[in-house]
Amino acid sequence: MSNSANLTLKPSLRLLFLAGIFLVSQPVFGIEVDDQGADYAKGPLYGKNMFLPYLIHYHLPALQARSGEQFDFQYHWSAYYVQDVQYIENVPLPPTGERYYKKVNIIRDYESFAIELGFSFQLLEELQIGLDMRLLSYYGGFLDPLFEEFHSIFGLPNAGREFFLQNQLYINIPSDNGVLLFLDESVTAFGDIDIWGKWTFFENDSISLAALGGFKLPTGRLETLSGSGYPDLGLGIIADIRPLWYLSIYGQAGLTLPFNGKSYPMFNGYVGLEIHPWDIFSFSIQMNIKTSPISNDIGWGWNWDFNTNFKAYSMPQINILVGFMVRSGDFTWQCYLEEDAITNQGADLSFNLMFSQRIRPQGRENR
Repeated sequence: MSNSANLTLKPSLRLLFLAGIFLVSQPVFGIEVDDQGADYAKGPLYGKNMFLPYLIHYHLPALQARSGEQFDFQYHWSAYYVQDVQYIENVPLPPTGERYYKKVNIIRDYESFAIELGFSFQLLEELQIGLDMRLLSYYGGFLDPLFEEFHSIFGLPNAGREFFLQNQLYINIPSDNGVLLFLDESVTAFGDIDIWGKWTFFENDSISLAALGGFKLPTGRLETLSGSGYPDLGLGIIADIRPLWYLSIYGQAGLTLPFNGKSYPMFNGYVGLEIHPWDIFSFSIQMNIKTSPISNDIGWGWNWDFNTNFKAYSMPQINILVGFMVRSGDFTWQCYLEEDAITNQGADLSFNLMFSQRIRPQGRENR
């Protein structure tokens, strides 16, 4: 394997990058609206990171820093689909046409589906609180044949899927710090309950700043990969920047402190770009950045897009999210695709679909 540090990107990431450039250019060159003073921002893409070492811990939600209308209430339903495969790369691959049959080669091979229910309430214009809960399931990848055929048709790499037995579940993620992530049978389990609060402490026409804190109630269990079995604490700061009426930039930096006595503190952050020339529709590109709560000194040779060897979990997660939101009155639909496109520190593919409704005090008009 080459030790060159040249950056090479997955074909899918190149396509997303080009699509982002195209869509960013549209408001500049092709969109006209009647009211350019309107605020059509809908916020960053909201969702749980589904990479297993991170999923069992708390991470801060992606929220707008801006203030809200007092006493507004909002609820949402989310559905997540995840497909993930990873093998130990310093073990020789089987001959072409053969598949792995020894579990020692496999780190992750599974599909997952999760349902999330969340609520938020605006206590004051500057103070908002919220709660999220999830039901998680892990099972064999019955969509494996479809994904493999799709990649073959378009000449895309299969991330090693072609070497895995189809429709099986096996998860065995080792770590140095005693956190055992293991599962070899299908399971459905209730996950952790996340409670958060946001305080907007500064705001003007072009920028909003807020402090964010959260706490994880350990209703999930490590045995079912639905939680660590211990509480976590999260603290952070978020910012909204509005340089143009049709463009918003979002950012977050924070820290998660696990209470299990084994996992490392985790950096939580993201940067996002939302294009919102219309109230009904917006397009978002987001980059989630996190550090790992576990480490591993086995020294596997990982096939990073940097084309360089790294130890397992030594790189930060830098996931790319591409999605859109559709809003009609107080109803909003969100859809995004998340991929571990840069450092391969994440689930191979995650898909989110969310529906939310905002309920205002009677007689209040839209903001």
